[in-house]
Amino acid sequence: MGGLIFLGTGDPFNYERTQTALAFPLPGGETLLVDTASGTGLLGQLDRAGIALDGVRHLVMTHRHFDHAGGLAPLLVDLVAVPGATITVYAAAETAQALHDLLRLTIPGVEDWLGPRLQWRVIEPERPLAIGDLELTPFNVEHGIECVGLRVARDGRSAVFSADTCPCPNLVRHARGAELLIHEVYSPDADAETAHRFGHSTAADAGEAARDAGVGRLMLTHFRSSKYVDVEALRAEAAAIFPGPVDAAEDLLRVAF
Repeated sequence: MGGLIFLGTGDPFNYERTQTALAFPLPGGETLLVDTASGTGLLGQLDRAGIALDGVRHLVMTHRHFDHAGGLAPLLVDLVAVPGATITVYAAAETAQALHDLLRLTIPGVEDWLGPRLQWRVIEPERPLAIGDLELTPFNVEHGIECVGLRVARDGRSAVFSADTCPCPNLVRHARGAELLIHEVYSPDADAETAHRFGHSTAADAGEAARDAGVGRLMLTHFRSSKYVDVEALRAEAAAIFPGPVDAAEDLLRVAF
């Protein structure tokens, strides 16, 4: 029990990795997912990670971009065929509306097929919610559309997920004192103008956020293809700024916090 699993660590166009998704094991064999990658790849990653589909009871959606939300429809369709499977989707109000629209366009009827087995819960920034043995606090980040980062606490320890964001004082505030900061990265600092224009961060930005928040460990994720970035160079750039341990996440990596 405890810790988390990186189901996906790639950006929208990274064909070498699955897109963004995290899994948090919960008591009783249940699982909390954060985001759903971009499509059916999520289902394969759940299988590879040994996560039972009928145990996926909670799903937090940080925002509606396809590399984070595109796997929602395949996940729900698969759950239809699992007797007794239930799931609650947690999202900000605008994100939830966009997800309803997406489902109506791409797989009309799926919400009716699940019926009461599918529940929706609107989350509000700065308002904690309890899921299993976790306390989650969503907070706004800066990505050009509504998007929430998450502080996840368990047994007095905490991990913070940046979701997608350019440099954001609110992220630093919520990450203060966390054991682990999971931070997206788009590029080296030499390409900061492009990263920030797209609502993303450089490796140096991630290192600065970790340093300023005084976290225990920094984990980088949401990587572009190796055609465009050198992951080890990104890690080194962040490590030159943040004095603690800096790692680059890989698909299916399990991390304690």
